[in-house]
Amino acid sequence: MPRQPRPDVPGTENFRTTDVDVARDWLKSAYGTSLRMKTPAPHSSFRYTRTAAGPVSLSTLFLQTDYAYATDPLGAVAITHVVSGRMARECADDVSEAGPGDVLAISQPHLPYAGRVHAAELRAVTVPLVLLEQLAGRMPGGTARPLRFTRFTPVSEALAAQWKRTVAYVEESVLAPPVAGEPLVIDAAARMLAATVLAAFPSNARPDPVLADTRDATPETVRRAVAFIDSEPDAEIGLAEIAAAAGVTPRALQYAFRRHLGSTPMAYLRRVRLGLAHADLVAADPSRDTVTAIANRWGFHHQGRFAAVYRAAYGVPPRCTLAEC
Repeated sequence: MPRQPRPDVPGTENFRTTDVDVARDWLKSAYGTSLRMKTPAPHSSFRYTRTAAGPVSLSTLFLQTDYAYATDPLGAVAITHVVSGRMARECADDVSEAGPGDVLAISQPHLPYAGRVHAAELRAVTVPLVLLEQLAGRMPGGTARPLRFTRFTPVSEALAAQWKRTVAYVEESVLAPPVAGEPLVIDAAARMLAATVLAAFPSNARPDPVLADTRDATPETVRRAVAFIDSEPDAEIGLAEIAAAAGVTPRALQYAFRRHLGSTPMAYLRRVRLGLAHADLVAADPSRDTVTAIANRWGFHHQGRFAAVYRAAYGVPPRCTLAEC
């Protein structure tokens, strides 16, 4: 069954038509594709839904006909789950075919590609290269070679299934009201999707360690990073932003935290935000405020995990702090 549009979600775009020429023109304007399309059965419809999760987009496309396309480099990574129908894509000398249930990366981000789709429903996630490179530990403006996949399908069936679960969780939980409007939750969702791409699809994204990374893993690096986190806990920051503020590579920052704090930069950021959530719960009005709203404000979108880490830190469930039980 095609997924139904979700007009209640902020940042969602829905498009539907039964006119094949309108569908063709819309796809060309939206994706810059050169498109050849067979005339579908009478009254069959083209449906498209796109929802933004910060810089990441999640799309569902359903078209009951066969079509072929060619397009320029994406400059991003697009991962497609074939829900029904079939598709084939070509990028350089690689040709891949996919059927119901398959997951594949559409192209090398810096190369043009082409494909054929046969009456398919497709669920696609597009992740900008800059976010992937940040999570992989590449320095902004570096001279590393362009990111390339070494294969276009997940390394295992388990990771393919993990990708589908992650996308479904983001769509059905993180992007659903009331969480959908919380910037830190959306930022965490985008980073989670990008991290899952790096885990599921082998690539050259992660740089090799260098001597400077271990040399820069100093207490002063930790001090600068901690000062930045403490001053910007409500900002949409991750490993790359913290490393840039500390003046070192992301890998050097990870080494420094592991060596001097026995932790990670992101774990420290979560502890700071947990403390701020605790302060908000203490000051909140239980007749007006909720645990869920306060947790979402500080980027904790999974309420069960938030309750568990809160209780481990403060000895009581967050609802007891709010209600003074």
